[in-house]
Amino acid sequence: MKNKKYFRVFLLLFVFLFFTAAFLSGCAEMEPDTIHNLKVQVKKLNKKAGKLSQSNTYLEQKIHDIQVNIANQGVKIADINSKLRDIYGKYEVESHNLHMLQKRFRDYRLIVNKELITLLKHAQIKPPVEKTFPPKKAAVSVSPKLRGFNKGIDSYKKKDYANAVLAFNKFISKYPQSKDIPDAVFYKAVSNFNLKKYPVSILEFHKFSEVYPKNSHVPMAIYLQGMGFLKLSDKSDASILFQQVVSKYPNAEASKLSAAELKKLSK
Repeated sequence: MKNKKYFRVFLLLFVFLFFTAAFLSGCAEMEPDTIHNLKVQVKKLNKKAGKLSQSNTYLEQKIHDIQVNIANQGVKIADINSKLRDIYGKYEVESHNLHMLQKRFRDYRLIVNKELITLLKHAQIKPPVEKTFPPKKAAVSVSPKLRGFNKGIDSYKKKDYANAVLAFNKFISKYPQSKDIPDAVFYKAVSNFNLKKYPVSILEFHKFSEVYPKNSHVPMAIYLQGMGFLKLSDKSDASILFQQVVSKYPNAEASKLSAAELKKLSK
């Protein structure tokens, strides 16, 4: 009984050792292939690691280049900002200077307008007083008067306005009682206007309108007075004078001209 029991134990031990040896023998046979496969995998991993390393170096170089480029762009932007600040500073200075000039110009215009209004208020030309003179001989007729007046008219028609003013001044001074004085005063004012002596012509047109209110040249005198103010950039006074012509002398040629100027001013 005991022998059978030992035999079984021995048999089981033998089978166990046999299978263990077979298993270990199989593992020993597979070990070289496994090591080879592992080496291949390691080589592949090393290659991938190398490529990744190269790619990382390339990316680092690119990042470095981008950072350098950003730094350079930052320097350029800072330079542009500096120039813009300089330009803005100069603009502020010029803008301030322009503002000051505009203010001075407005102040100057106010002074000129005040002086002009004062002159207009105090300017007076006495109307010609009819005097009685003893009858003159036929030899001393009115022809010298006509020659003096015609000289001014001829210069005016030739657009020689400077000589026209001289001739009319001489005529007005020498023959203050002549019936041609109103025309001489008017054309003298027109000549000064054409010579661009606008303040002078404004005064002369005002005096003419005051002294000879019923003269046919009055509408044109007021219109040209308005044009004189317009040339001096005084649109307000010019507009008042144009409206005066349109309302008081609707049928005059000067009324059409004044209406046209008012239309321009309203735009």
